[in-house]
Amino acid sequence: MASFPRGQGGRQVARVEPADPTAAPADWWLVADTASPRLSLALARGRELHAQWGVKSQRPSVHRVVGDIAYLLERTGVQPKDLSAVGALVGPGSFTGIRVGLAAVKGLAQPRNLPIVTATTLEVAAGAIAAREPTAALVVNVSHRREVHGQGFLVEPGAFPEAFTEALAGDVAQVVDRLAAQSPSDRPRVITGDALTLLDDARLAVPIGDWARQPPPPWLAPAALPRLAARLAEGATISATRVAAFYARAALAT
Repeated sequence: MASFPRGQGGRQVARVEPADPTAAPADWWLVADTASPRLSLALARGRELHAQWGVKSQRPSVHRVVGDIAYLLERTGVQPKDLSAVGALVGPGSFTGIRVGLAAVKGLAQPRNLPIVTATTLEVAAGAIAAREPTAALVVNVSHRREVHGQGFLVEPGAFPEAFTEALAGDVAQVVDRLAAQSPSDRPRVITGDALTLLDDARLAVPIGDWARQPPPPWLAPAALPRLAARLAEGATISATRVAAFYARAALAT
């Protein structure tokens, strides 16, 4: 995979060959993640990643996201009319990021009546765990300062993760204690997410010293491709008028 030159504002993008002009337009689809601290885009043909684009530490806006999408398509030779579907990570995450990202996705999909397929940031991060045996996984991501959102998943080889808790938001200790207390103890356990650095200083009531820690994928849009491609194949899509943000429920102190 060849790399594009680094652009302004820490932008980085990688790609393969430009689009084949004889290829069936229905093969191309785009995934956007603006809920995470690192905005990312992925362009796929079928189940194959063809290009990805990431931006660090920038305040998201609809104009910027639309511009980044246009740049990615231009550099890969794909036209907006070639897209057959759009994927979006709907949260939980940055409120502003989710709002502007979904606005950009709707603006891309609605004029062409493109189907939209969605996933949450938490299930995508859980799906990046390479489990060799049935594993209990906690995904804990930063929400605001020392607040996080998290969820527990059962991860098995060759299968997509299945949630065993609801998504929770709140103080890191509240969230991790609630999730860890619900985790099965008869299998390996792992914690992932961009809030790992907050765990060392958190006053946890539930011990997690024997839990393995795995860094999350740096860019979630390309990591979401397997899950979203499967949902596309199943026809599990929604229209632009029905797509909505996903927010975690507050984790109340016990």
